[in-house]
Amino acid sequence: MTDRIANTIRSLALDAIDQAKSGHPGLPLGCGELFAFLYGSFLRVLPEAPAWLNRDRFILSAGHGSAGLYAALHLRGFVAADMLPRFRQLHSPLAGHPEYRECPGVEMTTGPLGQGLATAVGIAVGQKIAQANFDTALFDSKVVVLAGDGCMMEGISSEASSLAGHLRLDNLIVIYDANDICLDGPTTECFTEDVAMRYQAYGWDVATINGNNLSEIKTTLEATRTQQDKPLLVIAKTQIGKFSPSYAGSSESHGKPFGPAESAATKKAMGMPETPLFFVADDVYASMNQQKQAVQALHQKWTTKFAAWQKQHPEKAKQLAAQEQPISPELKAAISAYETKANSATRSISGQLLQLLHDTVPHLIGGSADLSCSDNTLMKAGGVITPDNFAGRNIKYGVREFAMGAMASGLILHGLYRSYCGTFMTFSDYMRNAIRLAALMQLPVIYQFTHDSIFLGEDGPTHQPVEHLASLRAMPNLVVIRPADANEVKGAWWAALQSQNPVALVLSRQNLPTLTCTSMDSVEKGGYIVQTAEDPDIVLFATGSELHLALEVAKALPENRVQVVSMASFEYFDAQSADYRNTVIAPQAKLHVAIEAQTSFGWHKYVGRDGLCITIDHFGLSAPASDLAKEFNFDLDSIVNKIKKAFHDA
Repeated sequence: MTDRIANTIRSLALDAIDQAKSGHPGLPLGCGELFAFLYGSFLRVLPEAPAWLNRDRFILSAGHGSAGLYAALHLRGFVAADMLPRFRQLHSPLAGHPEYRECPGVEMTTGPLGQGLATAVGIAVGQKIAQANFDTALFDSKVVVLAGDGCMMEGISSEASSLAGHLRLDNLIVIYDANDICLDGPTTECFTEDVAMRYQAYGWDVATINGNNLSEIKTTLEATRTQQDKPLLVIAKTQIGKFSPSYAGSSESHGKPFGPAESAATKKAMGMPETPLFFVADDVYASMNQQKQAVQALHQKWTTKFAAWQKQHPEKAKQLAAQEQPISPELKAAISAYETKANSATRSISGQLLQLLHDTVPHLIGGSADLSCSDNTLMKAGGVITPDNFAGRNIKYGVREFAMGAMASGLILHGLYRSYCGTFMTFSDYMRNAIRLAALMQLPVIYQFTHDSIFLGEDGPTHQPVEHLASLRAMPNLVVIRPADANEVKGAWWAALQSQNPVALVLSRQNLPTLTCTSMDSVEKGGYIVQTAEDPDIVLFATGSELHLALEVAKALPENRVQVVSMASFEYFDAQSADYRNTVIAPQAKLHVAIEAQTSFGWHKYVGRDGLCITIDHFGLSAPASDLAKEFNFDLDSIVNKIKKAFHDA
C-alpha cells in the first residue's frame, strides 16, 4: 500500500505543477517513497491538534519540492482536495515554497536552502530544553528534515550541523535527498565531498540507504524511536524525476512542469491513471486514515499522561502554561523600577536588564555568537546549555551567526520559548537572511546588535557599521530600535517582549549619559519630543548615541527655536497617527536635521528633500572615537556650524 501512496503523491504533485504551469517536479517524483512513509507511517502529527506540544515536526528544507509536501499533507488530512488545483495561485495557501501560518501542517517557511535544516536544529534544541525542564516522557518527539544537495552545499548547514553534533541532539533526523543532480547539472561538476565523513566528523550517526526502497526507509527511521543517541543523517540515494520517461535522472526534471504528454507518460510508468486529474483511490485514503487513527490514539494516551503529570507537578505545570501565554503586563513596572548603572553603554544597560528578565521571564532563552562577554547577552544565573544538560538558559552558538539566527527562530517555532541572540552590528549581515525569514514568518526573535557605529573606535572599518541601520530598516515586519540611554533601553526591551514581530535592538559600545528628558514609555511611539519649542524653526532628529549630542547642539543654537526629537524606531513612529507625527516633525519648521552616525539613507522622509543629514556616508577608520568625531566633522562645533550655514541658506 505504501507504494500506492508514494505514487499517488507523485501523481498529485504532477497535476498541481501542470495546472499551475510552474513548479519543481523532480523532488516530489524522486522522494515519493520518503513522503509516503513519513506521512503514511512515521510522523506523529494530527490536523485536529496542529499545535500538540509533542508532535513530530517535519521541515522541508528543500522547499522547492513543496508540491510533494502538499500532496502528502492532503492525504493526511491537513489540506483540502479543492486546494491542490490552486497550487502557486494568488492568495492560495499552497505557495511555491511552503509558508508558515499559510498552509496547515507547514512548520516553517522554507526555500532559501539550508535554513530549514538550521532552523530545525533550533526546534530540536527547544524540545531538549522542554525535556530537561519538564519531563522527558512528555517531550520525546522527533524533528525530521528533508534536505537536498543545495542545502548540503550552503554554509549555514555546516554551521548548524556542527553545533547539532556538539550538542548530541538525539531527536534530530536529517534525510538528505542525494540524487546527484542540482539545478545546473550533475553534482560531479561542483560537489564531490564525502558528505558521510563530514557528518561523522561533526559527531552524527550516518546511514546510507536507497531512498526509493520503502523497506530500507522503514528499517532506518523506525529504529530512531528507541535507539537514537545523537543526530542522524540519512543519505537517501534517490532518482530525481523518477518514472519520467524523458527526464528521470536529469536536471531537466528539477524546476519546470512536464506538460500533459510527459505527465501522462510518467503516470503510466508508475501505474497511475492519466485521468481524472488529482485522482486518489479510496484504499489510499483508507490507509492514510488508519495512520491518522493510530496517531489519534497516541495523542489521547499522551493527553492522559500529561493530565496526570500536571497533577503530580503543579508548579512545573503552572510554569509550562505560563510559557504559552503573552508576557505579563506586570513585568513593565519591574523593568521601569529596575536600577541600572548610570552613564553606561546601552549594551551594558541591556545586559543588566537581562539579569532581571532571567528571573521574570523563565522561558526566555538567549545566546551569542562567541561574544556574550562583549555584547552583554549572558544571563549570569542561567547556566549554559551543554550536551549533558539542557536546563540552561544560555546557548553558546560559537562563531556561527547565520545558524544562530535560524536557530533562534527555531526556538520560537517550537512553541514554548522566546529567544534572543546577539552579535556585533556589522555581523548582522552574516545572518540577514535568517532575520528576513523571521520577519516573513512574523516570529518575535530579539536581536541584540552592539558596537553600533564608527564610535566603537579602534577596531576600524571592518567592525564599524555604517549602512546597517538603513539595511535593517528596509526589511518589512522587522522593528529596529536604537535607544539613547538607560530609559530607552528599558522601553526597547519592553517593546520587544510585547512584539509579535522580530525586533533588532541596536546598542552602543561607548558609555552614554542617562538623560532626564527620555522616557521608557515613549519608545513605543518610535519618535517623541525630548526638547520642545513653540513654533520651532529647527527640528533636530537623533537616535541612540547621538541624542545627547543633539541636545548639546540645541544648547549651542540659542538664537533659534530648536525642537529635539528622539527617533528611537522608524517603524513605531510610522505606525502613529498623522496628527501625532506632524506634532513631532513640525513640518512648518524652516530646517529639519538628522544626526546619526550611520548613512543618511532613509532619513529624507522625515527631514524632507532639502533637509540636512549629518551622517556617516562612508566607511570609518581605526582610531579612538574622539579622533574619529573630529576627522569626520561629527564633533559639536562642526555640527553647529553646518546647521547654522544650512539654516542661513534655507
